[in-house]
Amino acid sequence: MFDDAGSFDSKGGKIVASADGIVEDMVKQNPFMAGFYSVVVNVNDVVAKGARPIGYLNVMSSPSKRNRMSMAKGIKLGLRRYNLRLLKGHVHPDQSYESIDAAVIGVANRTIPSCGAKIGDEIVAAIDLAGSIYSKAWVKCFDSVLESSRKQVLRKISSMRIIAENRLANASRDISGPGILGSLAMMCESSKVGARCIIERIPRPRTVELMDWLTAYPSIGFIVSTRKPDACSRVFRRSGLAAATVGFVDRGRQVMISYKDHNAVFLDLRSESMFGLR
Repeated sequence: MFDDAGSFDSKGGKIVASADGIVEDMVKQNPFMAGFYSVVVNVNDVVAKGARPIGYLNVMSSPSKRNRMSMAKGIKLGLRRYNLRLLKGHVHPDQSYESIDAAVIGVANRTIPSCGAKIGDEIVAAIDLAGSIYSKAWVKCFDSVLESSRKQVLRKISSMRIIAENRLANASRDISGPGILGSLAMMCESSKVGARCIIERIPRPRTVELMDWLTAYPSIGFIVSTRKPDACSRVFRRSGLAAATVGFVDRGRQVMISYKDHNAVFLDLRSESMFGLR
């Protein structure tokens, strides 16, 4: 429940799938990036499970031919970066709204749940820092895929597959729209645990201010809950990601943060919900 992606057993492994949509504001303001990120967000959900993404599907809606073509160009670039096959696309040119909803299919030998974090686990954050901040209206992301080669991108996302196949983590999530703290809270809520995170330990580019970083969506970033933090960090670093142990899992049902000896509650999961269910 509340996982990044769903999966089922198949001959020789597992099929993993995720679906997500891009909000209308982003489609209107930058249809190219909307198309591109319809690939990115779904790839990350599948990769966070330990899968290799292989195919992409979408439904694109826009009354504007120019916007539809821009979205298609963004999608095309995304498919090239991740070496994905376009399985099916559907277009609604007669709608009054702008949107793109998409799905990615992947394959895995072994998967990692989002709900498997255990009390006593350590939390490792791994992020690709070879990028730049991008902001448009309320959307803020740190993109490290647009300017990277296919080989570089595939090498970096392969880290989660290695961690899954070697059983190095109990739980994992990609760092998505809620940022690193929000994504950690999502893992904790689905696992029915709490956590403590030390802000200074989070990998961060020198060129990005802390508050921007904490509220940004990194195009390649993952959190794992593990009893083998050093082994996980080695895998991430060998793949080209910055990685560090940033905290630990506890039984408190709160996500606590500390920064320069100051402590605060980020989210109290006893009365609040990242998923909007309380």
